[in-house]
Amino acid sequence: MTTMSSRPAEAGPSGTARNPWAVLTILCLGLFMLLLDGTIVNIAIPHIQDYCDTPFSNIQWVMNAYILAFAVLLVTLGRFGDLWGRRKLFVLGMGLFTVGSAACGLAPDIYLLIGFRVLQGIGGAAMMPATLSIVSDVFPPGRRGAAMGVWGGVSGLATAIGPTLGGIIVQYATWPSVEGSWRWIFLVNIPIGILGVVLALRIVPESKNPTAVESLDLPGVGLITASLFALTFALIEGQDYGWTSATILGLFAFAVVAFLVFFWREHRVRQPLIDFSLFRSLNFAAGNATGLLLSAAMMGAFFIIPIFLQSVLGYSAIKAGLVMAPMSVVIIFAAPAAGTLSDKLGSKWIVAGGMFLLAVGLAWMAGLLPGIEKIAPDTSPADLVVPFVLSGIGIGFAIAPVTSAVMATAPKERVGNASGVLSTTRQVGSLMGIAILGAVLQNRVAATITEGIQGISQIPAAVKERIIAAAGSGSMQLSIPDAGSGMPAMAKRMMEELFMRWFTDAMASTFIVAVVLAVAGGLCALLLTSHVKGAGEEADGTDGQEAEAPKGEPA
Repeated sequence: MTTMSSRPAEAGPSGTARNPWAVLTILCLGLFMLLLDGTIVNIAIPHIQDYCDTPFSNIQWVMNAYILAFAVLLVTLGRFGDLWGRRKLFVLGMGLFTVGSAACGLAPDIYLLIGFRVLQGIGGAAMMPATLSIVSDVFPPGRRGAAMGVWGGVSGLATAIGPTLGGIIVQYATWPSVEGSWRWIFLVNIPIGILGVVLALRIVPESKNPTAVESLDLPGVGLITASLFALTFALIEGQDYGWTSATILGLFAFAVVAFLVFFWREHRVRQPLIDFSLFRSLNFAAGNATGLLLSAAMMGAFFIIPIFLQSVLGYSAIKAGLVMAPMSVVIIFAAPAAGTLSDKLGSKWIVAGGMFLLAVGLAWMAGLLPGIEKIAPDTSPADLVVPFVLSGIGIGFAIAPVTSAVMATAPKERVGNASGVLSTTRQVGSLMGIAILGAVLQNRVAATITEGIQGISQIPAAVKERIIAAAGSGSMQLSIPDAGSGMPAMAKRMMEELFMRWFTDAMASTFIVAVVLAVAGGLCALLLTSHVKGAGEEADGTDGQEAEAPKGEPA
């Protein structure tokens, strides 16, 4: 088995050793671009809907098409990188992403825009596992934690700062027209992508699995793609179809069956798409579980916090982004610091501490801490600084060391495989967090409105029935209900105030679910080993356990 080496990165075109930090800078450029596009578009959705004059069911797929293509192809493209070259895959992915961005910015209608978002997702799925694989390849074990810290800081920053940048672009990019300002959200990627491709070809070293057979398990590709597609589609559409509908339950069942068949097959082929023997390492298994729960809690919170800031507190998109800025700033500094500490102290306690700090920040907003009031319609930006800072420190402390812990368990020839699995796990966790917290929020809003409105005598019975029906069906889109005619002006003002209070109560209850996810992630992190690998020590993927099972036999 080929082992990791602590030698410098391979020589560049000029014959000199390549600076791994320069390589990391280019990789982070691509990483920032692809993760930013996962959240920056959200703030422009109303503008795109008005410009394209399309129903909300279509506009949702501007977001979902990217997520779907991105999540489904991560594992497969991670394997492609191992076989045919990780730099090739990174450059190809950045090129596809840049072309997709240009096409999205010039799309004449909503349907082509959705199609080009798929192209962006494919490019992103090629870049993501390649970034982790190359970082693991060019940095020796003793400096890998610090590198992963920078990688994690960029990941968290890109995700958190997306709404702020999106709001600024939509508000101030008025050429060629105010109505079409949303196009610049995509067009700004073009110069960045071109620069990234040129620099990657010049500076980033090529690497691949030297022992791999030049073949791909095509039936395995089909099975895992079908399983992830069914799972992702069900998580995206569960709220619209109904979580207990035959369609959603059928998709979940199909995803499980397809994955079980895939699992069975992968133990019987010589070159599996996913090497499940990696999961025999406790660090790999616990790290992936922690990553899934971290993404679920983090993205679930990022989903509902902007709703609270804009729908309840009435902030503009830019102000909401600025209020969330302390979280973004803290992540920038916390993640690299945590990565460096993990090189010296190990990942276990840093990741666990980060997850529990994230839980404390979320519990603060839910009103679960003694002497702390939960969020309310009169909450000020100053009231949110401490919980946002705590959450940012927690995310920064967890995201980098858990990545380092997982990647350290993978032998050099399998880092592409490992990074694809980790990236897919995180993406599924993000979808789960948004789906779960979104469903809980919608259900709690419906329940609190239905219960609270019954005792208000000033509201006509017919209006009550319409509001209750709208709340129960989820058609209110989490905004103040338009009760229509027949309700006195005073009663309507009272209703608006009550709705804000009910909505905030429902949101505080939803934060409790995010707290549970973060605590569960902290408990999983406690299963990580505390061993710190020295600069010359090699990862064998087993954490000291017995050697892996031969290919073709169950692990």
